[in-house]
Amino acid sequence: MKRALIALFCLAAWPAAAQTPAATPEITRATNALGAMWRPIEGAITGESISAACAGAEQEMQALDAAMPAELNDESAARVRGLRGLHIIPIAHTPGAAYFFPPLSMPWFNSGLGGFSVIDEANGLIGVRDASGQDLGFQLGRAGTHPMLRIRRPTGEIVTLAGCQPIAPLE
Repeated sequence: MKRALIALFCLAAWPAAAQTPAATPEITRATNALGAMWRPIEGAITGESISAACAGAEQEMQALDAAMPAELNDESAARVRGLRGLHIIPIAHTPGAAYFFPPLSMPWFNSGLGGFSVIDEANGLIGVRDASGQDLGFQLGRAGTHPMLRIRRPTGEIVTLAGCQPIAPLE
């Protein structure tokens, strides 16, 4: 039910929707790849560090869903945060739009409705604009068979995250 409210809010309230990218194959692939709950990796990227990062991810997704406000608007969405993971929920009927709910450890990443576009698909480079209009650089990749995401913080440091749980786009 709450996810349906998010979709309704997106279609009605995001004025930049007309400026989002068209539903190209590149945007569709980026939507499918980004739609996940991502958790930070501690130390070197190994099978063990990925497993440790993803431990409890399903429970965190359930907790975020339960914490969604009954009425989702710009103000209420800005207060929603993940505990450890970055939740990216693409909007199915609005190419290049997604809800971004970063963890508490990313205060520089603003929660709420944002957008994304493909910069260089071959290298996994995605441009993201968070809910406050701040531009961030994402890079999608893999560690073996596991999806990985790198985010360049506004101060230049790189945060590496593992894709722990896929999230289907909102209808």
